[in-house]
Amino acid sequence: MKKQKTGTPRKTLSWMTGFLFVLILISCSPEIKTDYQEFYDKSYGKVLFIINGNAETLSAYRPEDMKVYRDLQTVGHNGSSEAWPSDLLSIGNDLFTVCSGQNVIEKYDSRTLDYLGNLYLKNGFNPLLLAPLGSGDHAAVTGFATDEIVIVNLNELSMTSGFLKVYSESSGTITDTNATGDNYQRSPTGIAATDNTLYVSNVRYDASILLTDVNGETIPFGDAFARAAGNFREGTLSVFTLNSGKTSASLVREINLDKLLGDLPGESPYYPGNGLNPQSLFLLEGKLHIVCTGTNGGEARKYTSSEYIPPGSTTNTIVPGTDPDDGVILVMNLNDSENPTLEKVVSIGGSPSGYRFSMDTDRKILYMAGVGGIQSYDYEGEAVLRASSNPILAGSDPSSDYYSHLLYKDDMLYISNYSGNKLNRIQVIGSGKTPEYTRLEDLVIGDGPGAMAFYIR
Repeated sequence: MKKQKTGTPRKTLSWMTGFLFVLILISCSPEIKTDYQEFYDKSYGKVLFIINGNAETLSAYRPEDMKVYRDLQTVGHNGSSEAWPSDLLSIGNDLFTVCSGQNVIEKYDSRTLDYLGNLYLKNGFNPLLLAPLGSGDHAAVTGFATDEIVIVNLNELSMTSGFLKVYSESSGTITDTNATGDNYQRSPTGIAATDNTLYVSNVRYDASILLTDVNGETIPFGDAFARAAGNFREGTLSVFTLNSGKTSASLVREINLDKLLGDLPGESPYYPGNGLNPQSLFLLEGKLHIVCTGTNGGEARKYTSSEYIPPGSTTNTIVPGTDPDDGVILVMNLNDSENPTLEKVVSIGGSPSGYRFSMDTDRKILYMAGVGGIQSYDYEGEAVLRASSNPILAGSDPSSDYYSHLLYKDDMLYISNYSGNKLNRIQVIGSGKTPEYTRLEDLVIGDGPGAMAFYIR
């Protein structure tokens, strides 16, 4: 019988020797830091935070040394559903994110990005924006899907009011119900507040519905059923009074903005499909400025043989179009804060959207993400500076770039280029209403950059 060998096999000895050698190399090598470790060790005094909508992470940019730190922290800690982050707010040493998909407001430490907890609102609320109320801890939150707002205490992560509807059951000149008898959705978007009044703009869209014949039966079309096209309805403004502690509010009225526009001499009246689409609100120079993106639709056309043609119409029938270049700013007089009146309409074109910190308060300029670039508005003189016809170019491909957020700070425009996954930067040089704009190198910041907030330690 053959005798077996004893001891450690040669291959095992060779592996162990190699492993020990690697350990020695690692122990002698300089420490390899992650982005987070480097960010934490730097103890930066000024940081621009960016929330990435697709990656659902927080990234950071340090203006002093132009350093980018990507994906420092994951957002969305409320279960397995997608977070859909929509807003970012910096207050003191706290950073707050709004996660529309998970219906929560999350809180982080701005210095360490440690997760500090969340406030769950309710299922289906789909929070969109946070608006601080005064200098305290309270803020109003818009619920995009439920036609409501709610007031919260950010310090305690608690709700201080119930869910407040942005409309009353009888809205006067506003079309309340659609063809199926359901209330048209308001979809609260912009929000702004004075010491005692809260303003909320509402986008109203009539989703497409199944068409029926005279007998109430659905109408077959191809492999499906015929549907009516969805329409924009009247854009509205809801006015609330705030109680003395800013812990709750009461609805005063809902104003039909399209009717106010149609009542002005020389302005076109509202018709379904061509609503104002108000998106953002600003309290500037003692007035309320409402930025409306319009419908960004298409030109008038004729029915084609490949689509459903309603009875009485043919391929020669004109289908009304909507203006794709119809952005406007409504200037509202606030002499009666609870009943603002339309004072002026400023046509700026495109589909402009303004953001919480997109104002240059020294030059009195409001910057907006628009079509093909950045649009600007002199809110002191209530006049357009750069319209959709001559925007400030931000990205490398204005024809396809989509800008999801914009922030102005220290003579610099920061733009979230959502489609390019980049942070675009534009340096603002010179004084007055017509400064020079110098586009700087684009920086890769994360997957789907969106809302931004500037933190000063």
